[in-house]
Amino acid sequence: MQGQTDPAPSTRTGWLRTVLGQRSCKRVLDTACGDGGDSLALVQQGLEVVSCDSSDASLRKVMTLRWKKRTQRGFDTWVIAKASPSTLEHDLGQDGVVIGAGFDAVLCLNDAFATLREEDMRSAISNMAVLLKKGGVMVIDQLEGDTQETGQLANDTNKTVKPRSSSSRPLTLKAFEKLLKTSFVGGYTHTLYAQHRSAEQEGQPFKFYHVIDKI
Repeated sequence: MQGQTDPAPSTRTGWLRTVLGQRSCKRVLDTACGDGGDSLALVQQGLEVVSCDSSDASLRKVMTLRWKKRTQRGFDTWVIAKASPSTLEHDLGQDGVVIGAGFDAVLCLNDAFATLREEDMRSAISNMAVLLKKGGVMVIDQLEGDTQETGQLANDTNKTVKPRSSSSRPLTLKAFEKLLKTSFVGGYTHTLYAQHRSAEQEGQPFKFYHVIDKI
């Protein structure tokens, strides 16, 4: 894992824009896109975006966003599909999404990763890596779990930092790194941020952001 000495911009949208811009990303897959806020910002930035989610309610919201912006440049090519992070490759294929040579960036944000079961976390990382171009970047946010870092998934009653959703399965940093090492397809470098700053500066953060470059 590489260290990161400079703090990222203070806002998440600005930080994400910087991460993708530094790598000249053009085609982005936003998994577990939720209400589409990140996808919307990326389309407005001029990127080619494929947004997916397993929730029909979320997809309806994203489709409504696209419809309202349909006359603006880039929104006519915004692709929205139904897919789960753990079965991405299969689901996107079933929905007719063209994978081509892969994506420049694959995202799993808004605490979506922490709602998956451990076996689905492994499958999600594997699927995201397969869909990523060589030289592309994967960005995942991770809720911090048990501060004792047992290497296991923290249970849902853990309140070491702040209350969480009952569906949340926060990980220790050590457990996430183990998942990444055993599940990522291909070589990678790993840069760690905490609340958009370097982990060294943040101490014990509530959330980590993992920037994983496929090599």
